[in-house]
Amino acid sequence: MSKIYHIIIISVLLLLFLSCGTTKHFGKIFTTSEADQLFGKVIFSKEIPAETVISLLNRTEINIMFGLINREIVILDNNRKLIYPEKAEINDNDIFTVYSISVLKELLSNGSSQIVNVEQRREVLSVSYGNNTMETGTKCPPICD
Repeated sequence: MSKIYHIIIISVLLLLFLSCGTTKHFGKIFTTSEADQLFGKVIFSKEIPAETVISLLNRTEINIMFGLINREIVILDNNRKLIYPEKAEINDNDIFTVYSISVLKELLSNGSSQIVNVEQRREVLSVSYGNNTMETGTKCPPICD
């Protein structure tokens, strides 16, 4: 009886440890038509060269944050520090959408376009490349890690 009890306790603790790990994964890739159906049509879109987005991946770790502030693209690193453009005014209460850089890399590997589109939909901000759209990021604030 004692061995079974210990095995159960160890199993539960191991399961809790694995499920509460610090790795969070933000974002999922959809086709553009799926994104339109699930998240609504694009209201406003701004272009950024794909080459620029690829270079920004080297300036952040784990996550990257996208926002449209005054109808301009603003991109922050995982510490909420400005990485694009070089100068922009942002406030602590400006809302950005957090995506895992692994998902962004996957998005960029699924096409050959020269342009990435940062898109405002009715309630969400999407990032599209070619025929694919990255969505289901999280809002920062409140979740900024």
